[in-house]
Amino acid sequence: MRRVTVAIVAFALLLHTAVPVQACGVADTACDNEGCDATAKSSHDEWRGPTRGRGSNPVTCRYKNLDLDPQYTLIRPDGSVVQGDGTGQWFERQCVDSREMAKISDAVGPNADEASQIANIWQQVQAVQRQPVYIRNRQVPELIDEARSRLQFPLLTPRFSPASPWTYVNYPTALWLEGDSSPRTASAEVPGVRVVVSATLEEVRWETGDGAVEVCHGPGRAPDPSIPGDHGDCSHVWSWPSSGQPQSAYQVTATSLWRVTWTAEGAPGGGDLGLVPQRSAPVAVRVAEIQTLNIPPQG
Repeated sequence: MRRVTVAIVAFALLLHTAVPVQACGVADTACDNEGCDATAKSSHDEWRGPTRGRGSNPVTCRYKNLDLDPQYTLIRPDGSVVQGDGTGQWFERQCVDSREMAKISDAVGPNADEASQIANIWQQVQAVQRQPVYIRNRQVPELIDEARSRLQFPLLTPRFSPASPWTYVNYPTALWLEGDSSPRTASAEVPGVRVVVSATLEEVRWETGDGAVEVCHGPGRAPDPSIPGDHGDCSHVWSWPSSGQPQSAYQVTATSLWRVTWTAEGAPGGGDLGLVPQRSAPVAVRVAEIQTLNIPPQG
């Protein structure tokens, strides 16, 4: 039994990351100084990447840096030649199809003898697909552009209080954006280099339709009805009613300004990509004027 235990330990060390892990997209990759781990998965039970057949389990690959000269010429066992051109790095791609591993494991029952267990382990070792590959380095700016293109900004809806059916002249009207305004990230990577682009909502500029612009830090919030005189974190006061405006309403827009930055793993760099504006559709706000009538007391 000791030999079986030793063999199992050796097998685990050899695969290193061959045990499948869950991914939340089609592919997920993690890189360090030695190589990269990539997990492929499809939500439609159809696999992309080094796999055979269809199923619902992930295919896990590890890219092991071979530390070879970037101009090294490699001859594969089948006689094919791969010539390095000095612009990339040599990796060994080690891929495991967990469905194939499951078939091999199922072939040996729980009561198999020691020799059968060892033979089963070596079948699993041989099932690891190994292939030397030459991956050319991509420039970090290209990865920044790719990650930036994957960044998705939320749709935020302008809200007001009071708002229905109108707000009032000379009364602070609370302004805020409804929706998920939490920070978001996107990434792009190749073996050895990963770029992450992050976006954080920095400020919101409200064009209130009367020529004014309110600049608010963050998305704002709705006023708390339990707090007298609470007008949220951002508000505006209209000085004139909207009766003379088209459709008898002020057209209000909110422009969210997202601060976008980037960082790199496996390569030097990082920085600020500036503010990215996201403008809402115009929202009609009706502003009424409260009329008062002073009548002297009788008598």
